[in-house]
Amino acid sequence: MATLPNPTTFTPTAWLHALVQIGGYALTSDRKLWLVIQDCPSDDLTPLMAQIVGHPDRAEAVRQIIEQRHYGEAA
Repeated sequence: MATLPNPTTFTPTAWLHALVQIGGYALTSDRKLWLVIQDCPSDDLTPLMAQIVGHPDRAEAVRQIIEQRHYGEAA
């Protein structure tokens, strides 16, 4: 089971780390965020997704972290 970040204090890096524990991600050239979650238990996925569904600002923050990592700007 994944260690979930605290939903009341959303941290994009913690959220991304939790996602990687249960699956993965890809960010396309047009900035679409694809989540790789094949065969992931819903008990792990549901609370994680609940933190970004309906929160476009949070999804954007995750995109920015991925881009920063891609360009070597963040750890």
